[in-house]
Formats: sequence, C-alpha cells, structure tokens
Amino acid sequence: AGKSFLAPTGSRVMDVNKMMDLNETSLFIINLLKEKDMTQEALLDKLLAEYEIDRKTADSDLREFIDKAVTAGVIIK
Repeated sequence: AGKSFLAPTGSRVMDVNKMMDLNETSLFIINLLKEKDMTQEALLDKLLAEYEIDRKTADSDLREFIDKAVTAGVIIK
C-alpha cells in the first residue's frame, strides 16, 4: 500500500502493537541510520538541511521519535 513501518526486533518481534508507521521525516531518519552510525547531533544537522524547521523543534521532535522507537524496540540506542 506504499506505507513504511518498523517492526520490533529480538524478543519483541511478535509484538505487533509495537510497530511504528513511518511518515516521510521518520523514514528519512531511519534511512540515515541505515547508512552509518550517526550521532543525534549529526541527525539533527541533516534534518535541518533537508526540512524547513527551526533547530529547537527539530531537536525536540528527533528526541521524541528516537525515544519512541527505542521503547518500541524497533531501534537500539
């Protein structure tokens, strides 16, 4: 259906309630993470270069996305 999502790994793999639908921005972040290890600061810089958003909002949104993804078990911090 053209949608992107992340599923948990490891012992949480069967917990479909932990799946995350990805919007364009979150997919952009995940693709950056797949390329190489990136610091949160490097991710923030890439977001600012790609999207018209202020640094404070981008930083807050990025932290929220990472926290949710870690809690769901779809990325490991």
